[in-house]
Amino acid sequence: MLASEPLQAVKPVLKGYAWSLLTGGRGGSVRVHYGGKNGDDHGPNVQGTGPLSPAVAQLFREAAVPHKVGRADVRIDFLADFERCRLQFIDRCNQAGMASSDAGSCPEAAVQLGRTVYGGARTSFYQPTLYQKGLQLGDGHPTNYLRLEHRFTPSKSHEKFQLATLSPGEMIGCRPVARELSECIAQLAVAPYKLTRNPKEKSPYFWMLQQYRGILTEMHDDHGSWAAVGQQIGFDLEEISNAH
Repeated sequence: MLASEPLQAVKPVLKGYAWSLLTGGRGGSVRVHYGGKNGDDHGPNVQGTGPLSPAVAQLFREAAVPHKVGRADVRIDFLADFERCRLQFIDRCNQAGMASSDAGSCPEAAVQLGRTVYGGARTSFYQPTLYQKGLQLGDGHPTNYLRLEHRFTPSKSHEKFQLATLSPGEMIGCRPVARELSECIAQLAVAPYKLTRNPKEKSPYFWMLQQYRGILTEMHDDHGSWAAVGQQIGFDLEEISNAH
């Protein structure tokens, strides 16, 4: 998994951990927190997102490493009208006796935009969430890009063990309301949407420029023009290709 992108040391984002390692980015990532009080008391915290998350879960299952699931999310990304989906979402949650709450802008980070509606209490084992992912991300994502997220937060040991062994589809099957929300919301979708299809501003070319901006600027200072920098890069690439 880490052959192309090794884990890099980054600043911890979870309290109580001394160190953190990260690989990947918006399209999928693996983050490991370890050390510190929480690391000593509970062991490392491992989080997989995007396409990498099934591989992370499978790695732990095959290694038979004792672990607990703090929260497991199953997302469904699609293009649709938020208001229609929001009303359908609230109606189904009301039928299940899960009081819904509309948070306005997403409260999980101050910089995030878009509206979010929750079903049930945040302390429940299961809480569905519908929000405007496109507005939250910005950067050229479609404004009608929505995300239906099934959030499972186990508190009992047998629930944590159960979620550690289930696939995303099986997790949705844990609750009838989760299955029916997935079906009724999907019927309102214009088309599915994949977050890995990054907008132009967040393409591999963009991230290359971000990562190598310093060395490219140094080359410009040495060579005197961007045209000369391009010629130098082309010459070096040809030499590498010929050497292999």
